[in-house]
Amino acid sequence: STFPKENRPTFYWPVVKLSSKSDDGDYATLASAIQYIAQQPRLATRKGIIHTPSYKLVSQIRQHMDYGGFSNDPTLYIFHEAPEHRDSCVKTFRESEFPIVLITPSLATGFDFPYEIGWQIIAKVPFADLGDPVVRAQREYQLPDDPNFGKRCYDDDALNQVVQACGRAVRAPDDEGVSYILDSNFWGLYKRAYAPTHFSEVLSWLN
Repeated sequence: STFPKENRPTFYWPVVKLSSKSDDGDYATLASAIQYIAQQPRLATRKGIIHTPSYKLVSQIRQHMDYGGFSNDPTLYIFHEAPEHRDSCVKTFRESEFPIVLITPSLATGFDFPYEIGWQIIAKVPFADLGDPVVRAQREYQLPDDPNFGKRCYDDDALNQVVQACGRAVRAPDDEGVSYILDSNFWGLYKRAYAPTHFSEVLSWLN
């Protein structure tokens, strides 16, 4: 990336560790953190995107948000919960005159929103599903001189998707946007996998 690093900060805020064993308490913690970020004064007037790896997590976030009749959280959210709704969700997001927030598993790559996104959240590290026998076989694949080849590829793919998602916020040299990573699984992945310099130089840890 040749974009100024001060325009694209990324903050790691490990609020919850998500997995297939996550429960209602974990999802409530995640939803609360999302709402907290959305209401920050410097962000509340800008559009935001919440990146998830699945439609299931979009639904979990919706179910665990505390709206308070919109009196406590005035943010307008779009929940992209089915593949066939992607175009309509994107259209609503782009045409809205309000600082709307789109929660989706489909916009981490391939979409360009220059000057539109003020902030975004990576809600969960997008590890491929090890319940898929093909994915599991790929992760367990070994080379004669590299028994960890498959594991490294598995981790590199997940981190690359995080990096790609963070890149949605800033699409031009004079564009600005901030990213937050909330899944505490990220730090172990970051230490194991390859991270490009343009990502590492803007990454900070929030306590």
